[in-house]
Amino acid sequence: MNPSILHFSRTGSAIKALFFLGFAAIAFTMAALLHAEGEVQPEAVHLPGGVELPAPAPRRDPLAPFKIPAMIVAGGVCLFYVGRHGLRAIARGVAVKIENGHLHLHPSYGAVSNPLPLGDIDEVIYDRADRLPGEGRGSARLGARLRHGLHIGYRAGGVTRQLRLVDNDVDGGAEQLRRFAAHLDSWRQSAARTAAGHGR
Repeated sequence: MNPSILHFSRTGSAIKALFFLGFAAIAFTMAALLHAEGEVQPEAVHLPGGVELPAPAPRRDPLAPFKIPAMIVAGGVCLFYVGRHGLRAIARGVAVKIENGHLHLHPSYGAVSNPLPLGDIDEVIYDRADRLPGEGRGSARLGARLRHGLHIGYRAGGVTRQLRLVDNDVDGGAEQLRRFAAHLDSWRQSAARTAAGHGR
């Protein structure tokens, strides 16, 4: 595979789309159940002999008015990621490529500067995902230990920003991501030397 380009993985994107679809279904189901629970009216209890006990007071969740909107919002966020990963799986487009001294990123990465001049890249780190800068703590690290990622630190608008690529997002997995990282770092260092030479 060409070390200067990464394509989205159909398998990885499809799995992530299904993963978020499952969470969306759970969130919307929980919201529907909470709503239905609030609509149920307790019925009076009829005893032998014509005795009728009054209906018990409804046992509603006092936090339901807050939980239902939260579940709907969570489901909506999950559907956003379903759409994003679903489109990646269908199109199998270019995720990232090095071309003409720039790093071209797929719009879904939301990079502030796109294409990104290689001279604006400060660091390129390929490692196990839980060892990369900015990785979360606790349970978030457990899944990250099974993955490899590429951390790209760059300057945009006078601010240092970062971009994260993960092996199961791209064709070729960890090996292709490692080759791309080495190629990108080589180009980054070359661009830095050129800029330093012009600055003399």
